[in-house]
Amino acid sequence: MSETLEYLQSVSDKHRRDHGQFFTNPNVASFMVEWVFGSGKPYLYDPAFGLGAFRVPVYRNSEIIFTASEIDSTIISFYSKTIGINVSFITHEDYLLSWGKKHTNIVCNPPYMRFQKFLNRDRVFESFKKNIGCNLSGYTNTASAFLLKSISEMDGFGRLAYIMPLEFLNAGYGAAVKENLIKNAHLVAIISIDCEKDVFPDATTSIGIILFDAATCYSDVKFYSLQSISELDHVLEQPPISSVAVSNLNPDVKWLPYFHRSSFIINCDKTVPLDYYGRFSRGIATGANEFFVLHKSKVKEKGFLSSEYIPCITRSSQIRKSIFEEKDFLRMKEEDCSVLLFSTNGSPSLQAMKYILGGEKMGFHERFLTKNRKPWYKTEIRKPAPLLLGVFSRGGYKIILNRSSALNLTCYHGFQPNLFGSQYINHLFLYLLSEAGRSILSLSMRKYGDSLDKFEPNDLNSALVPKPDYFDCLAMKKVDLAINHIEKTGLVPNFVDDFFAELKIPTMRCTQHPTALRTDSIRLTAHGYE
Repeated sequence: MSETLEYLQSVSDKHRRDHGQFFTNPNVASFMVEWVFGSGKPYLYDPAFGLGAFRVPVYRNSEIIFTASEIDSTIISFYSKTIGINVSFITHEDYLLSWGKKHTNIVCNPPYMRFQKFLNRDRVFESFKKNIGCNLSGYTNTASAFLLKSISEMDGFGRLAYIMPLEFLNAGYGAAVKENLIKNAHLVAIISIDCEKDVFPDATTSIGIILFDAATCYSDVKFYSLQSISELDHVLEQPPISSVAVSNLNPDVKWLPYFHRSSFIINCDKTVPLDYYGRFSRGIATGANEFFVLHKSKVKEKGFLSSEYIPCITRSSQIRKSIFEEKDFLRMKEEDCSVLLFSTNGSPSLQAMKYILGGEKMGFHERFLTKNRKPWYKTEIRKPAPLLLGVFSRGGYKIILNRSSALNLTCYHGFQPNLFGSQYINHLFLYLLSEAGRSILSLSMRKYGDSLDKFEPNDLNSALVPKPDYFDCLAMKKVDLAINHIEKTGLVPNFVDDFFAELKIPTMRCTQHPTALRTDSIRLTAHGYE
């Protein structure tokens, strides 16, 4: 039995989750260690030792000085007993709270916990501000914090290699990380591992390797993509997907598109950011769907007043057509689907108060979101969104023209137009359904593991859509015809795809790398596209 399997059987899943433990594939560890030792320096430091994957390739070489940190005393004890060696080279400490050291070569598979599970987050963020003057976003995860700290601890003579989630490349909180990666032109390459299940079998996010050389400056950063672990040994000898000048890399924009060979650039003369017309926002977060989500028979059973519940789409699967009508909602309601939301924002009736007290007995008022609301059972006040877009997707996002009175939970982001954008709702719907719209919007997706894609509201609001004068060229008679066709067939008419096609300029007309062209053609700023 391998040490990893034996360890997994010796601890609970909760223990692993609490420490963000995902163990490094031996082939990946060997590649990273070998690359780091290209610095020619016989030192290696691992800030998150775990089961010692990065020590294995070097433990027989007595010339190499290996040191490590590890916060989990359980795994240190397990490693010591299983391997049967003195572990004085491991410092038992919280790496994110231990400052004042410098390192030559660093290699790491950092613990991964999303910001909601980030232990000691407030203390860690305060220590970053104090020691390196960095104000971390509240959405920063542990892996990104590890990387930032390690970059600050490089002594300028060696290399760093990190394997970690790549979601920070497209996330707002990742701007600080990317800024530090390229600040002095030491970032060599980022390798996206598309076969993430071969590296971390239970991964639910995109995975990649960061290569950083503190001793050398580079004019370009290379972006590679792996389909198989077997490609890793020779990946740096192959042409990258993209090679982008450091001067063209903007920390405030998304970098994941650099891993994809695009056959087009965007016609920026004909586009504006989506927030020109309005804004997407997340759906209603209840914090306790078991309490708040109702169906007709339960409403009748509890005797709620009609003012104490509202129509609401509670699951993505409840909408199966691109155009959702009031009659569709009423049908689901009559079928006793869970499409009602408990919402008594005034004075609850006796029946509602009895239900609330019952919820408190079950602890719903102590949930993460509910305990910060006053009163805890108050729901967010929203208007029905005329456009709904699915938060998660595989193989293409879900866009809905919502003609019902239903609100939506967090399974959908809802678009609320401004006064100007109200007249272009149908145009936006057709664009987002079209082949061109899907291609352009996909550049703003966040890539997760197992081919899972996700949109955040700000990703959508900065995505490019046609300018008003472009939309105006699609006559209302044509718009109505297209909407009717979609209602009857569920298909987008060919003339809609043809109309929006010129927003994509084929790269065959161009002589430079498509990614570089896209970056040059669209001036990207902290607020989106210009």
